Amino acid sequence: MTFSILNWQQLANDSGAIEQLEKIILPEYLKQCRWFGGKARKLSEIWIDKILTLTSINNEHTFFLLILKAKYNSGKSEEYFLPLSFISSSENILEKGIIAQADNGFLIDAIYDAVFRQTIFIHLFNSQKIKQQNGAIFFERGSAFIPETFSAEISSRVLDADQSNSSIIFSREHTSPIGGGREGVGEGADYFLKIYRKLFRETNPDVEVIQFLTEKAHFAHIPSFAGTFYWRKAFGAPITLGMMQQKLTAIKDAWSLAGDYLNEFLISLSADEIIIPQTSIEQATLLGTRTAEMHLALANDFTDASFSPEPFNEEYADWILDNCESLLKRRLRLTKDCYAVLDENGKTMAKFFMSNQHKIKEFFSRIKKLSLKSLRTRIHGDYHLGQILFNGSDYIILDFEGEPESSIKDRKIKHSPLKDVAGILRSFHYAVCAKLYFSTTEHSVAPEKINAAVTRWYNEVTAAFMNEYWKTINNNMVLTAEKEELDFLLQFHLLEKAVYELGYELNSRPTWVKIPMKGIQQVLGTIQSKIEN
Repeated sequence: MTFSILNWQQLANDSGAIEQLEKIILPEYLKQCRWFGGKARKLSEIWIDKILTLTSINNEHTFFLLILKAKYNSGKSEEYFLPLSFISSSENILEKGIIAQADNGFLIDAIYDAVFRQTIFIHLFNSQKIKQQNGAIFFERGSAFIPETFSAEISSRVLDADQSNSSIIFSREHTSPIGGGREGVGEGADYFLKIYRKLFRETNPDVEVIQFLTEKAHFAHIPSFAGTFYWRKAFGAPITLGMMQQKLTAIKDAWSLAGDYLNEFLISLSADEIIIPQTSIEQATLLGTRTAEMHLALANDFTDASFSPEPFNEEYADWILDNCESLLKRRLRLTKDCYAVLDENGKTMAKFFMSNQHKIKEFFSRIKKLSLKSLRTRIHGDYHLGQILFNGSDYIILDFEGEPESSIKDRKIKHSPLKDVAGILRSFHYAVCAKLYFSTTEHSVAPEKINAAVTRWYNEVTAAFMNEYWKTINNNMVLTAEKEELDFLLQFHLLEKAVYELGYELNSRPTWVKIPMKGIQQVLGTIQSKIEN
């Protein structure tokens, strides 16, 4: 249907247009957006909670920044960010950016409007404050936003890859064309702007951590902080709308890189040999160094309360135990619900998981019984091979938003850095299992040999990673503790992560449940062997 609007400049006061957006246009449009997380839930209502206004630098164009509320039949409501632009022609606008057609033009997601992108870029450079009826939109320039870059001709485009956020690339026009791929990948780009779609009523942890690592810790292996913009009410916490970073060139992510090395491994396996590629060991060693350096950087400030290391205490132990017990309960319920769709191997593993729930719960409960001497810090929070890019010689670490299932408050809780380490070890396990269990080679190799190969690759690669990790940490006070404590924390978070992973596989890929299930078996086996010894 045609979008009816009396006057674009007066959208906020056009009750008919607002009602049409809320009742008809936006519910349909959001279902098509990759970044809208409520597609799997029964949406009961969408309404526009707030309309913010921006104008272009020459005041010829008006943009409206919508804060949307999505209400569902069950569960908590969510907030989303959708900037709007109105243009006369849809030429050169991707179809997914067109929200509705009007009599005299097109309503589009403003990120697809080059004038809007330029407006954001200039406001960030100038650290502008744009007053609103309630509060203001603040643009803050970061140290990686170089003045000389701003003086060059800047072009921009929206990254094509579908993500939970939206990405804009800014580049100097005299550089080579920008390559495609996921964020952080490309040639000739200067800046990368991430538009946060799902909103939280406080500063996004991604911004906090990237800014801290850039401007206080001076950690080099991230895309440096170039700025952020947010809306703050007259009385209230800031709501982060976007962050700009230095754009770094990379070849692929560490998950794809591991897959390449595993292809070599598959060839040798087919030739009746089990030889771990040296490149896998070398890359795991390098990643162990960079991971430890990241953790040291996050632990080196005792003046900023948001980042100062803290001891384990009763409050934290209560919180994480409650969190793990709730997670276990949800995964057990989901396993029972999905049991019928599992294959025979999956059903066997599911029975093992369900029959060992008391052992899992008992192991989690040890967090309250031990007197832990190591410290807790801010961490990456969702650390896996897909969050790390390789530039041909080194690694670049991305995306410090934290676990998608967690609240924004919980994502900022300080943990043992070994929670991140567990994330990478689980990612190594996923990489080798995905290749060996689900490749075409599987049918030509005996299952016993596949299991032996998975175990050997995982053990040697994780040993290389851990050896270099501990060497680089070098008895830093954050992880100064008896080996027994550090071993417990690592196994605790490995088990937590494997149980967490079950949710995605049961919901999306039931044939893959053997990977997190095997991870659970590994931890329980390690626990049992320690008891016996």
